[in-house]
Amino acid sequence: MPLVFVALVPLLVWLQRDTAGPASTAPPAVPSRGSGAVPWLAGLVFNILLFWWLVRLPAAAMTHPWIIVPALLALALYLGFFVALFGWILRFIRRRVGWSPLVVAPAVWGVTEWLKSSGPLGCPWGNVSYALAEHPAWIQGAQLVGAPGLSIWIVSVNALFAGALLARRSVTRVALALLGVALVAGPVLWGEKQIRAHHPGETLRVALVQPNISSEEKWDTAHQEKSIRTLARLSREAAEQVPKPDLLVWPETALPFYVRLEAPKLEMLFDLIQELNVPLMVGYPDATFSLSGGVITHNAAGLVLPSRMIAAQYEKIHLVPFGERIPFQGLLPFLGKINLGQAEWAPGTKPVIFPLRGTAFGVLICFESIFPELARDYGVDGARFLVNITNDEWFGPTAAPRQHADMAILRCVEEGLGMARCANTGISMIIDPLGRVTQPSPLFREALLSGDVELGGAPTLFRLWGDWLTGVSIGLVLVLLLLGWYRPLRRAI
Repeated sequence: MPLVFVALVPLLVWLQRDTAGPASTAPPAVPSRGSGAVPWLAGLVFNILLFWWLVRLPAAAMTHPWIIVPALLALALYLGFFVALFGWILRFIRRRVGWSPLVVAPAVWGVTEWLKSSGPLGCPWGNVSYALAEHPAWIQGAQLVGAPGLSIWIVSVNALFAGALLARRSVTRVALALLGVALVAGPVLWGEKQIRAHHPGETLRVALVQPNISSEEKWDTAHQEKSIRTLARLSREAAEQVPKPDLLVWPETALPFYVRLEAPKLEMLFDLIQELNVPLMVGYPDATFSLSGGVITHNAAGLVLPSRMIAAQYEKIHLVPFGERIPFQGLLPFLGKINLGQAEWAPGTKPVIFPLRGTAFGVLICFESIFPELARDYGVDGARFLVNITNDEWFGPTAAPRQHADMAILRCVEEGLGMARCANTGISMIIDPLGRVTQPSPLFREALLSGDVELGGAPTLFRLWGDWLTGVSIGLVLVLLLLGWYRPLRRAI
């Protein structure tokens, strides 16, 4: 929502007032005792409110259901730490270098958001740019700077409005406020112009099957046949449509069995796809035997052809920490023995491009859609559209499915690619390269969506250069931190 352009103003005003520069002899306007905890507290509260739906996760899927509330608190403390880091860096630069927090806040926020989003525990969920996802004209700048760059833009506007509140002279106050309004209006007007100038290119017909099957039924062997019958019925309806789809899509782990280990069930799937004569992109668990005699399992997706074969398979690379795999097992192998009810999949190693009818696409499984770099890998490798399969049933009827879907929208704008998003219980939808959504499905209802996915054309700047604006921010912040460290050291010498 556009309110994100003023949401950080109170925190920025507080940081500006709380910290004195190196030449100042006056005490700060606000007492600084314990003030380093204020940004952390702000981040803690924000993330508790953002992730409150974690307490709605099904207890039956956990070995220790009591852990969910402490886990929510630990997650909020961890993610809130990066807001604290933002405040600490601003205060350090102000005290040692003299630069105003309002001047360097956009770059520092870009760095801390990048740190929060990186590594095995990386979590871009809640990054400020996603607040604009449902406003296409507001997010067209992602073509140039990606969702991380939009966050830097948003914080820049917040800093200008904070400066307007703090300015002593009315002319300065008005000038900063007008500059903030202009910094919002300019990119939005440019975005509207991009949308008006857009001419849809080639398309591919897809049908998205949303079966609305609960996890209790899906993984219960007594109900597996019922689940497959639901998927088959909806797929037959899709295949009878005119025009006939070029691709069927079933959601993440739609096949509730290990496809390589249960040949009779796989043959039944081949029979169905041969009957329908439409290729199927489907999620399923996969298992292979290792050289040591163990079993390696993956959260996988494969393209099943009417010629009775799986043409290619992708194994999910970025697994959900603690939900799909305990992280850091490479450093500490004993962590793999901890049982929190996680699936304990093995991560995949590379993206896979799926060829289809003269074009190609890449697949993002579940929350992989929240990471810009994974989608960019597909764009660089030649994908012309994206498929996102997910099972958001775990979230229940909360804000989480909407939040998750919103992040997929930014991937389309960043790469200039259309997307077909298929969820078990919603939200399934088709997204064009400008981030406009068609046919969003309702939550927790069976649905069949058919439509045209637009194929991408010329690469966007973000696809070509990646997250370059964050790179610039990292360089600036490093220089300022080194300068702040060097100055007192030089005085001591």
